[in-house]
Amino acid sequence: MAATMDTPSPASPSVNPDLDANPAAMAPPSAQDRSPVSLTREPGNPETPWRGFLEAVKRDWLYGWAQDETTPDTRLILRISDNGVPLGESVADQYRPDLESAGIGDGCHAFSMNVPGGFSPEIRHLIEVRRADDGRHLQGSPWILDAAVCATTVAATASAAPAPWRGKLEIVTRQRIEGWAWDERTPDVPLSLVVLDNGAVIARVLANRYRRDLSAAGIGAGRHAFAVHIPGGLSPLERHVIQVIGEADGCEMPTSPAVIEAATGFDAALEHAVTGALSALTTPADRTRALEFLAAESERLLQLNADDESGREARLIHRQLLRRWGRARQAADGADAAAAPLRRALVIDDRLPAADQEAGAVAILSHMRALKALGYEVSFVAAEELTPSARASAELETQGIRCCASPYYASVEEVLRRQRDGFEVIYLHRVSNARKYLALARQYARRARILYSVADLHHVRLARQAQVESRPELRVQSRQLRLAESVATSAADAVITHSVAEAQWLRQLVKGANVHVVPWSVPVRAASTPWSSRHGVAFIGNFDFAPNVDAARVLASQIMPQVWRADPSIECLLVGSRMPAEVTRLAGPKILVLGHVPDLGTIFERVRLTVAPLRYGAGVKGKVLESFAAGVPCAMSPIAAEGLPLPALLAATVAGNVEQFAALILSLHGDETRAKAIAEAAFAFMGAGFADARIVEQLGAAIEGRRAAPLQVPPAQLGAKG
Repeated sequence: MAATMDTPSPASPSVNPDLDANPAAMAPPSAQDRSPVSLTREPGNPETPWRGFLEAVKRDWLYGWAQDETTPDTRLILRISDNGVPLGESVADQYRPDLESAGIGDGCHAFSMNVPGGFSPEIRHLIEVRRADDGRHLQGSPWILDAAVCATTVAATASAAPAPWRGKLEIVTRQRIEGWAWDERTPDVPLSLVVLDNGAVIARVLANRYRRDLSAAGIGAGRHAFAVHIPGGLSPLERHVIQVIGEADGCEMPTSPAVIEAATGFDAALEHAVTGALSALTTPADRTRALEFLAAESERLLQLNADDESGREARLIHRQLLRRWGRARQAADGADAAAAPLRRALVIDDRLPAADQEAGAVAILSHMRALKALGYEVSFVAAEELTPSARASAELETQGIRCCASPYYASVEEVLRRQRDGFEVIYLHRVSNARKYLALARQYARRARILYSVADLHHVRLARQAQVESRPELRVQSRQLRLAESVATSAADAVITHSVAEAQWLRQLVKGANVHVVPWSVPVRAASTPWSSRHGVAFIGNFDFAPNVDAARVLASQIMPQVWRADPSIECLLVGSRMPAEVTRLAGPKILVLGHVPDLGTIFERVRLTVAPLRYGAGVKGKVLESFAAGVPCAMSPIAAEGLPLPALLAATVAGNVEQFAALILSLHGDETRAKAIAEAAFAFMGAGFADARIVEQLGAAIEGRRAAPLQVPPAQLGAKG
C-alpha cells in the first residue's frame, strides 16, 4: 500500500504539557484558540461528499467539525479512539458561528469530547476520529499526542513550532519510504533524519541523495533526497503511522505523519509476509506443522468459498422458515417470495463447450441459456477439463455462467460435496457423465431434479457402425452402452433427447421412462448472396466423430464422381474441425479441404447446398440444422434426417443410396425455384421448432414434469407440394 503525500498532513505536533494545568482548557474553544475552518476534502478521496476537520487535541479534550454535503442537515456521529481503544462517540451537532459564516450548513456541525482524567502524559497517543457509519477518517485524523517525558524516543523531543526547514514525505509503503528535506540556513549540509513507525525508531538516514527535479526546483544543489528500504517490509497485519523527524531539532517534517492501514485482504504485502514466514522454516517438524496448518486453512477457505457461491446460509434460513411456517402461512404473513434464494442449476459435461467445434457444445450452451431464462443461476463443471484456459472460462463467465474449476475444485465430486444441497437442478450431459455422477448427485443433492441429457444414443451409433464396417467388437461395446444408457434413463428424474426417434426408442427400452424431446436453439440467418452467384456443395462436420470421416470418404470416392460425370464444374468443400490425415488426403482439383471455419456463414454464402451422406450415426445432426437456418438445401441420407419431424418439401431431400444421392445433388444444384421453396420451408420449420422461446418451454416442461405443447408449423409454409 503506497501513500504518495502530495498535500501536507493535518496532524498537529505535540501540545505543550503545561496546558494540562490550565483550567481554561476545559472550556469550549474560543475563536482565538481554533484553527481556521478547513474546507479541504478527505485526503486521497477527492470525490468523498463530506468534509470536516479534527482541529485540536489537548491533554483532556478534543474538538472539530464534520458535515456530509449530500445530507447537509444530518448530524454525523463520530467514533473516537485512542491507540485503537474506543473512547466513545460524539455527535457533530454543536453550533459555531464561524462554521455558519463559512457556509457550512446552519453552523450546527461542531463536536467536542472531554476526556475524564486526561490522556496519560507517560505514553504516546494516536487519536483517531472516524465516521461511525462507514469508518472513514476525518481530516486531521490520526492526531499524534506524544509523551510529555520520554528520554528513549525521538518523538518526545518534537517541537510544537513548525520545522525551520523544508521537506516532503513523498512515498510511504511497507517496503520503502522516500522524500526530501533541506535547510535553507545551511544549504550545503545534508539533514539527518529519524524515521519512526508507531513511535519506534526504524531508521536514521541522511538527506543527501541527488535528484534532478530538486535541482531544477531550486532546492539547493539537488542533493537533498532520502530513501529508506525496509528489509522484509512492515507487517501488513497492523496499522503503521510513519513519522520523519529532524534528529538535531526534533521537528517533524511538514507532511509527516503518513498512515499505512492494515491489510483488509490478502494483498501482495500479506502474501509476501506469509511467504517469508514459510521460508524461515528449517526443521522437518516445523515444515510438517506448517503443512498441516495450511491444509486445514485451505480446506476451510475452500468450503467458505463454496458456501458463498451456493448461498448456503440463505438457503438454510429459507428452508427453516418453510418448515416452521409453510408456504401458505408465509404468503399470508406477507413474506416476499422474491426473498427466497435464487434457484441454481449445475451442468456437468466432459469439457468446456466450444460452439464453433461441435453441435453438442451448441446444444449445451443453448440449454444453459434456457435454464437462465427459467430463473436459474447456472454453474458449469467440465469433468475432464478442471483446469481450463482463462480465455475459455472467461467466455463462459461473460454469459453469466459460473465455471467451477481449479484451484477451487479438484473434481466433480468435490463440487457436489462442497455445495451439498445447493442445486435445484443437476443436468448430466452424455451417458459417460450420467454413469459417473448420477449416484453422487443423488447423494449430495437430495432435493435436486436430475436431468440426463442423452446428446445421442451412443449404443445405436456403435451398433450401426459395427454393421457398416463389419466389426463384431463394436457390437459388444454397443450392448454395454445400451445397458448404461438404460440404467441412466431409469435412474434420472427426466431424460432429454434432441431426437423424436430416440425418444420413442428410449420409451420402448425403459418402460415408464420420463423422456422429453428438447432440441437446441438455432437462429435463422438467411444467406444474402443470390442463388445464381453461389456454386458448389459443402460437407460440414466435426471429424473427431467416426461417422463424419466415413461420410467424407464415401462422398469423395463414390458420390461426387457420379455428380462430375453430369456436371464437372460442381466443386465440393470439406469443412470442419479436427480433420485426420485420411480426410485431408481427399483433397483434389475439385475437392477443397478447408478444415475448421469459425464462421459457417461464409460457407453458406458460397455454396448452393450442403450434403450429409452419413451411413451411420445417431441423434439430430447440427450440420443439417445450420444449413436449414441459412436457407440452404441439404441433401441427406436417412440417418442424417433421422429424428427430425420434417415437412414434405424438406423430407424430399433425402436419398437412400449413392446413385439417388448423386441425382439429388444435381437436382438441387440446378433448380433455383426448388431451392427457394426449400428455403421458405426450412425457415418456417426452424422458426417453429428451434427458437429460444420453444427451447425454454420444452426444458421447463422436463424440469417440472409436464408435457410441452406439440410442435406447430404453419401449414401454409410447409411446402407440401414438393
